[in-house]
Amino acid sequence: MTDNDQKALDLSEVMKVVGLLYRRATRSLERDGTQLTAGTRAVLEFLTQTAPQPVPRIAETLQLSRQFVQRSVDAGIEAGVLELVDNPTHQRSKLVHATSAGRELMAWTIEREQQLLLAGARSLTADETATCLRVLRTVYTQTTWNQAP
Repeated sequence: MTDNDQKALDLSEVMKVVGLLYRRATRSLERDGTQLTAGTRAVLEFLTQTAPQPVPRIAETLQLSRQFVQRSVDAGIEAGVLELVDNPTHQRSKLVHATSAGRELMAWTIEREQQLLLAGARSLTADETATCLRVLRTVYTQTTWNQAP
């Protein structure tokens, strides 16, 4: 087995573990009664960090389908964490905005996740977590999923 073969196997394992970690966090949120699906959470988190956006721009930025984002927005509106506001540059395309309740819920969610992650990673050094983040960002930015090698 070559070094590249081993690296590919290791990175596949990273993807699997990241997926498991993400699903565990999502299930934990659902059990806490937030009623946030993974999609609604992704949209809400994005909108708490940016200005209100139309659904197509959210979908493009998050690399999700417009239909999925629209369903997530609809669920967020029903939950009271998202709302539609007028778009001054486009009469028919509303902007999706995080409500104050949505911003509070997202702040609580991030704080809770950080506490849980820290409790589970006490044995790691700051250098190890920084290296992990650097590796994940590098793989994310340098991987093109729509082209075969």
